[in-house]
Amino acid sequence: MAVDEWLFDRVHSVPGSLFVRLYSWAKGTITFGVNQDMERAFDSSQLNGTPVIRRITGGRALYHDCSELTYSIAVNLSGCHGRAWATGRSSFYRAVAEALAKFVRVMGTDADYYRRSAESNSRSDFFHKAACFASVSRYEVLAKGGKIVASAARQIGDTILQHGSIKLDGVAYHPALYCPTADGLSQSVCLQPLSGPRWELACDIFPNVLGRHLGIDLWLSEFDLQESAELEGRARFVRETALRQRILLNS
Repeated sequence: MAVDEWLFDRVHSVPGSLFVRLYSWAKGTITFGVNQDMERAFDSSQLNGTPVIRRITGGRALYHDCSELTYSIAVNLSGCHGRAWATGRSSFYRAVAEALAKFVRVMGTDADYYRRSAESNSRSDFFHKAACFASVSRYEVLAKGGKIVASAARQIGDTILQHGSIKLDGVAYHPALYCPTADGLSQSVCLQPLSGPRWELACDIFPNVLGRHLGIDLWLSEFDLQESAELEGRARFVRETALRQRILLNS
């Protein structure tokens, strides 16, 4: 979460910049949305040692198990002249959804994306209580009749952070989360870790699909010493404020 927040701050000061990050989870973790009521977002009595952290993005509580591929995209739309996907938030979200659906198809599962959110999303009781994969939001990706990619975002001015969970092997539900539509879906707490050749394949295909769809070139980059020091500082701050609504440097 600290790296995603740092990337958001980084692109905010550089018009036209875009960063893409892929990662997985060494230990299953629950994240919940910046605007959620923590007491209703998850059942603390059912955590059984599972770490919990509040995101800086919206959306609902989500269990990140070790089998998922997580992505984050931080972009400053200002300066992305001539790009149809950079004309506004909706255009950007739609373009990313199209790329995500294509990525899932390339990985072997037929997929599409939602054109509108479910009516239940507007109910306050459902928003604070329902788990992310129990809800349907616009521009999220579905496969085999259910959601396979869940996304959350934050925007300040022309700067957007969107990150989300890609459940290539199915959705693992956690007992601490309220999942009214979980019947018939995977109930395992942790599926097989995404690693080895499949991890390498996903990390190769994802940026290629996204880059081609957005019409941009993406290349591998590493953090330098100064950036690494800044990330460590942000990580300390996140650890100290894990359950609180954290303030971004540029907000």
